[in-house]
Amino acid sequence: MNSADHQLISLESASQITRQLSDQGLLDDHDTSFIVFDFSRLDQKLNLVKETFPSFWKHAVATKANPLAKVLEHIGLSSFGSEAASFEEVWLAQKANAPFIIWDSPAKTPEEISKTFKAKSNVIINANSLDELKELCSFPPKQNIKLGLRINPEMSLSSMSSMTVGSVGSKFGEPISNARAVVSFIKSSKIKIGLHIHASSQNNNLEETASAIKKLCKLASEIGLEQIAYIDIGGGFPADYGFENTVKLTDYSSILKKECPILFDQSIEVYTEFGRFYHANAGFHISKINEVKTFSNQQTLTHHLGADMFLRESYQPGKWSHRFGIMDAHFVQKRSLNLETAIGGPLCFGGDYIAKNVMLPEASRQDYLIIMDTGANSFALWSMHCSRTFPKVIGIDSSGHPFILKERQRIEEIAQFWS
Repeated sequence: MNSADHQLISLESASQITRQLSDQGLLDDHDTSFIVFDFSRLDQKLNLVKETFPSFWKHAVATKANPLAKVLEHIGLSSFGSEAASFEEVWLAQKANAPFIIWDSPAKTPEEISKTFKAKSNVIINANSLDELKELCSFPPKQNIKLGLRINPEMSLSSMSSMTVGSVGSKFGEPISNARAVVSFIKSSKIKIGLHIHASSQNNNLEETASAIKKLCKLASEIGLEQIAYIDIGGGFPADYGFENTVKLTDYSSILKKECPILFDQSIEVYTEFGRFYHANAGFHISKINEVKTFSNQQTLTHHLGADMFLRESYQPGKWSHRFGIMDAHFVQKRSLNLETAIGGPLCFGGDYIAKNVMLPEASRQDYLIIMDTGANSFALWSMHCSRTFPKVIGIDSSGHPFILKERQRIEEIAQFWS
């Protein structure tokens, strides 16, 4: 059973969708690579979160996972807020008419904070330290602004090191070891203060994640719930990439209810900030194979998406896995898995591989590579290395109708960027 309690998009389905897009004239010869994003898959996840957690909980979706404007607008129309990791993402959320915004950036400037206080949007600002919280509290209170403090639980969690942000020495949050000062300040504050935590991402050990949140709830109780504006348990719930021992959202809710009962008794406002979980399975990438080199029982493919699109996959090889497939020039899936394959990208540096040692069919020039479960943290991490143009994004709306979600970037825009 996968984490979303639904079937992943199959390689065969991706092939069928691609043929339909071609037949409907949404692809042209310039589309050496493109992205497909299915809004019905996003809706499934949004609805699952609503159904799993108490109705009084409020949910924000991490903008950094997928910042496409129409996606943000769709999320807002579903009554979900936006979590922003930068002032620019606050602006994107405002432009998308997000019902509320949670701003979690670890580096906010006085000018950005001032502009946020002057805006009419409903914004929660989670300070990254006690010192920053004190600065935020110096602004005149506003009805549409809530203030909170991110807490670092100082725990070593099971997710990979780059995804663990709640360990000793982390740049994120006020260390829980400084709890005495936190309790003292919030108890004496003239306004209610929220508490926020985000310890790790893509961690399948739900008990570990809950134990970090339990520390936050204990701190809230020590301060006194009458002085706490909200508890924000962050995001990090893992997406299913079709390989790992995946977990269920209902199990997460049950564990939290056992370990942190105050989150469920309506004594306090509760927020979540999932990102990858909503988006990953809604998207896939298609990329034309430009070159094939064969060595004994191995092949190396060069195609049109690499470290510019898949930063984490290239810079942390072996830690981020996707399901891959090969289609012929007519978008028909090849099915035999007979060659050990290295998948190289188009960039001019030696580390530009998004996978190695994967078993794939024998490929030819003009075939297409399918890369599954890429709706989150792929194009959102787009790099300008080698000045390549951003590919076309095709959306499939909730009724199953395809449309151009984002046009392919024009080469003139690249020149403008560097001017």
